[in-house]
Amino acid sequence: MNIRKIFKTLLCLLAITVAMQVAAQGAMKATVDVSVNCNANGPMTLSLSKGTTCVSYSMQLFTSDIATRIGDAVLVNYFSNQKTEKRTPNLKDAKFVDMGFCVLPEKEYTLLTLGYDKDGAAGFVTRTSFTTPKHKPAGNPRLTCTVTALGPDSVTVKFSPNADVAGYAICQFEAGSIDSIVAHHGPMMGFSNPSDMIRRFSGQSAYTKEMSHTWDDMIPNYDYEICALPWDKDGVYLDIVTTPVKTALLGGEGVAAVNIEIGQFGGSDDTGYFQEIVYTPNDQAAVHRDIIITEEAFNAKDMGERGVIDMLQKDIPQDPYWNQYRVDRAKWNALPATTYIACSMARNVKGEWGKLHTKKFTTPAKQ
Repeated sequence: MNIRKIFKTLLCLLAITVAMQVAAQGAMKATVDVSVNCNANGPMTLSLSKGTTCVSYSMQLFTSDIATRIGDAVLVNYFSNQKTEKRTPNLKDAKFVDMGFCVLPEKEYTLLTLGYDKDGAAGFVTRTSFTTPKHKPAGNPRLTCTVTALGPDSVTVKFSPNADVAGYAICQFEAGSIDSIVAHHGPMMGFSNPSDMIRRFSGQSAYTKEMSHTWDDMIPNYDYEICALPWDKDGVYLDIVTTPVKTALLGGEGVAAVNIEIGQFGGSDDTGYFQEIVYTPNDQAAVHRDIIITEEAFNAKDMGERGVIDMLQKDIPQDPYWNQYRVDRAKWNALPATTYIACSMARNVKGEWGKLHTKKFTTPAKQ
């Protein structure tokens, strides 16, 4: 008996068995067959047929440049984390717009569809790529945007669609920032154009009726763009309607000042300790900046009052919390039994700084 031949035969049989098991498992995975019909004179439609082991499916539409970045495993996790709707029916010429999808004309898209079996296990990903045709809007869709209220840190806009607008999305941006946001954040967040970004960032998936929306926590005397994205009844995006706005001035031309109140000290060794401080600007302040500093650091040779003033007057555009416009209820990291100085300065609408306001306090010892 040739032991080597027997061993080799057993290895071959084992390999064949494993391969058959893998093939069987693959054959049992849920699959879907998807086709897209690009209609230049009407709505885009899709048809979908579930495989024998497919009970439900999820789908999402991306521009093709984004879809190529999304691997199958990533898509499975994405659908799970986003709790994407699981659909069950087979589809025949279902309208894209009825499925919640809208497109830009003359753009390459990929529809990603993932099937699930009866146990909810993810199956194969189907990638259906297509190019949308040039499109003539259905009817005469028109969306009007009217600024109805404008304050130092808020704006209210009324959106009025006509009967040919199937839906619209809205968003607010700093003036001139849209393209840079798409370039920097789009690939990570799944969009590559302003239209898809506005749809993604909008307060809900679609507005369909006239309504007013107020944006708060805006920067006073600052340029913004209110963007509204309408689409027609064929589910094709129309031109973005951009309304430029500039928030009103905050403060006055008098002396800008800030009142400082020392609040609660709290925390623990496990969570860290904090000190609450309330900085309240007067009605002449256009902006104020606030810090706390240990008494030891304040009295250092290279700091002192002059050093703190220079620090507070320095612009830090990358810090979104540096400029404060209303009451600042700050919660600072702080150590027990330590003397600090809370500092604040305010500037009026003419760009004139008021004096440095300080308040010394000592945090309590550990209990």
